[in-house]
Amino acid sequence: MKRGVYITVDVECSMGGAWGDDALRPVPPSRAMMGEYGDRRLGVPRITEILGRYGLAATFFVETFAEEQGHPGQTEPVCRHLLDAGQDVQLHIHPNHKHYGLHRSGLPYPFTDSMAELPPEKQRELLEEGAERLATWTGARPVAFRAGNMAASQETLKALSDVGIRIDSSYAFPYAGGPCRLSPDDPYNGSRWYGDVLELALSGFYQPRLPGLHPTKPLDLVGISFEECRDAVTRICSAGADAVVILHSFSLFKVRNLPYDGGRPDRIVARRFRRLCEWLAGAADRWPTYTFVQLAEAIADNRYEAKAVAPPRLGGGRALVRKAVQAVNNLYWV
Repeated sequence: MKRGVYITVDVECSMGGAWGDDALRPVPPSRAMMGEYGDRRLGVPRITEILGRYGLAATFFVETFAEEQGHPGQTEPVCRHLLDAGQDVQLHIHPNHKHYGLHRSGLPYPFTDSMAELPPEKQRELLEEGAERLATWTGARPVAFRAGNMAASQETLKALSDVGIRIDSSYAFPYAGGPCRLSPDDPYNGSRWYGDVLELALSGFYQPRLPGLHPTKPLDLVGISFEECRDAVTRICSAGADAVVILHSFSLFKVRNLPYDGGRPDRIVARRFRRLCEWLAGAADRWPTYTFVQLAEAIADNRYEAKAVAPPRLGGGRALVRKAVQAVNNLYWV
């Protein structure tokens, strides 16, 4: 299987401040996933429209516990929209979404949003329940998983194997040693086998140690420029590994407050995404764009070879310009 690029989107609902204020409730999928504001749909539908414009498919990691957040029946239509748009749907879990339902029911619960902090048996239970829900909504069990906050560990990978999921995409070296509990030693982009589970890392790069700049950045278009993303993908793929980019269902719009009121387009992030899609469509012969279900098929056919490479280092000029642009774009009315 030729090296390529995986566009991924984490599809989830913010807690909307509900843990800290009983007067607030988690944001519904109609807002945090679909971005519905009047006759505008600024979330998943806007992302799939841009992907479709350039003939691309992405993998959407869909959080399955909006039911426990107080929004029953609202995630399946999101999955149906994605499937109708020719996109790939895989599993995403934020444990605190499940725990919020226990809290509201007056039942015991652990206050953590980290899969890695849960006992192995609880991780397996969440993964199995999430996989079953996704299978009911999509007609197929998931073949890949991403932990909320990238908070996976070796125990998570073992739990994935136990429930029959053989691909994970929770490792990202900028988060390793922090939320991600996979080893921070020997940081990498690309893929590695952990037993019978393939870890396809969310890609990242190093940037100069300058005031105001974090030393590492993931390939998240909310926080980096198109040019930085393009250059990192080029270096990763040229080194012989796969590159993975991330967005969230709410990345292409801004909101006024925790309940996600006043949604309006984020034109800067949307432009970055359009430019990335246009560039990837033009580079398809060199670096194809794949989905995780295609990866699973290649693994099953023995057409995939794992390859990890050292993260690239990018210059600081673009980072400083991007930092200034980001500071302005963080203003709601811009």
